[in-house]
Amino acid sequence: MNTIKYITIIALLTSLGLFSQERNWTTEKSKDGKTVVNYELVKEYNGTHFYYIAQTTANVSLEELDAYFSNTDNHKYFIERTTTTEEFKKISDNQWLAYYFFDAPWPLPNSDLVIELSRTKIDDDKLIFTAVSVKNDYKKSDVDRMKTYKVIYEFEKISDSTTKITYNADYIPIGSIPNFLIRSWFPEGPANIVTNLGTLKKN
Repeated sequence: MNTIKYITIIALLTSLGLFSQERNWTTEKSKDGKTVVNYELVKEYNGTHFYYIAQTTANVSLEELDAYFSNTDNHKYFIERTTTTEEFKKISDNQWLAYYFFDAPWPLPNSDLVIELSRTKIDDDKLIFTAVSVKNDYKKSDVDRMKTYKVIYEFEKISDSTTKITYNADYIPIGSIPNFLIRSWFPEGPANIVTNLGTLKKN
């Protein structure tokens, strides 16, 4: 990897505040034992701040994951309760704007989100996709729009048919989330996201 690309990746990770040693993690495994989830929940004035990392190994090639994730329409299949995920503006071959709509479970309100997605190829064995919320009036509706949303998806080739998937999230959902809902969502919620990614879920 050349020096400029290395510095760019380090700056990106630093700006997103995703270095794990800075968090007071709770670590749990999914029920099937295949996924490790680290998480910390922080109460803030505007809601609960979710920080978590879910990591698993899937029987899928890096190329298949790249093609699947690069199609934004597929995101609704692996992100829970997301009914709409669509690209609406292409910035470059490796950067685009997308819209998500979240159909939240009661008693939470529905919400939406506009993100800028970026694809970075580190080398032949690793890809990083970043998704960061941006201000945009696309499909402005009567639901509240998420303002804090910073996510990194890292796909690392283990073999021709196996890939390590790491999902690193930092966001504040809309609404006040009851503690029982939060407790019921970890660790299986984040684990399901990386599991669905690894199976290239389609419905």
